[in-house]
Amino acid sequence: MNNFYVNAEHQIIVDELIETQKYNGYRQGWIYYSLLEDKRSKKFTLGDCLTIASKLGYQPGWGWHFWREVQ
Repeated sequence: MNNFYVNAEHQIIVDELIETQKYNGYRQGWIYYSLLEDKRSKKFTLGDCLTIASKLGYQPGWGWHFWREVQ
């Protein structure tokens, strides 16, 4: 599988976390730590992580950093 592939199921996980974060008034950092604790994030591709960075308004470097963190 290509590292830049974006898995729709992974994006649903992220979208649900973003929705929860906004609903509860949590800071965006909550999403990062929630994903680190979620074992499913180990299967995230680089494409998934770059998309997460974009959704959160972060630079692509954040996506690279997160991807390396969950590997």
